[in-house]
Amino acid sequence: MDPSQSSTYAFILERMKQRTDDLTQKAEERRSEKKSNEAVSENADYFHKTFQLMKKDLERKTEEAESVNKVDLIAYFDDLVKDLQQMQQFLNESSMFLASFQIKKALDEMKELNDRIQCVIEKRQPKKKFGFGKKKVSEKSGKAKDAKIDTIDGSTSSYSNTLKELIEKQFFGFKDQVDQTLTMSASELENRQLNLQNLQNCKVIALGNPSTLQVASLKNCTVVVGPTSRSVFVKDCINCKFVIASQQVRIHNTQDTQFYLHVTGAAIIENCQNVQFAPYNLNYSELKDHYCQSGLDFNTNQWNKIDDFHWLNENENSPNWTIIPEGKRIDNWLE
Repeated sequence: MDPSQSSTYAFILERMKQRTDDLTQKAEERRSEKKSNEAVSENADYFHKTFQLMKKDLERKTEEAESVNKVDLIAYFDDLVKDLQQMQQFLNESSMFLASFQIKKALDEMKELNDRIQCVIEKRQPKKKFGFGKKKVSEKSGKAKDAKIDTIDGSTSSYSNTLKELIEKQFFGFKDQVDQTLTMSASELENRQLNLQNLQNCKVIALGNPSTLQVASLKNCTVVVGPTSRSVFVKDCINCKFVIASQQVRIHNTQDTQFYLHVTGAAIIENCQNVQFAPYNLNYSELKDHYCQSGLDFNTNQWNKIDDFHWLNENENSPNWTIIPEGKRIDNWLE
């Protein structure tokens, strides 16, 4: 075999090897994708079964509220609200692997439960009787009677609590604030869900280890949070900056907002425009301790692997998100 034939033969062998390697890689990618799809399907099935069990249990408790003794009503209603909030948290944490229509269906079911609870609360609230008696003695007697009804074991307890008031009582975080610096300590945050709602021109600093973070309707705000154990859910935010670390992040209906992110699992955006990402760069003295408490893997960060549910073209990058250039990244969050 002359040199030219030898060179051609070697070239052909190299091409064949390259083609074999490419086919092997594609086959492996298909297997990995199949496993991933199966895992997502299994997670979605688990969510559906568990969510329906929670729903049936809450429906049963709501029906049984009709026969609860009056002195136990407030505590019973309080438990109903807690159960409803647990369903909401379960939905938020499961939203990473649920399709939009599945989330919408679950939200509709929760709204129906919310309406049922509101209805039974309004039905069981004792209605005060009003009269126009001529005698003042009768009026005083009526007031004394009302006071006696509202007093249980020496403490005043009003049955006029609505579902909204019960939910408000259990709210932990900040809401309805403008032009404020809002802080939360590590001891307050430990293993609790932090809620941020309806804030404008505010700076939130929460250096600790919350279990989850729920954010809704923020405008022109900066949010700096220590390592969060499980999930972060952000929706309806405009022109904000978030410094967050968690297992999973899902961002809805948000625009012109930056995320300095540490995420060990999935990061998903949906119906978002002009959102930007950079790695989590928060630094404070207790950070390592809070990472240990959170259980997050400090060395695993998928901050630049963003899944856009509204961008299905696999051959092109989503136009809805970009990476913040290194020279334009902020790092003095606590100054």
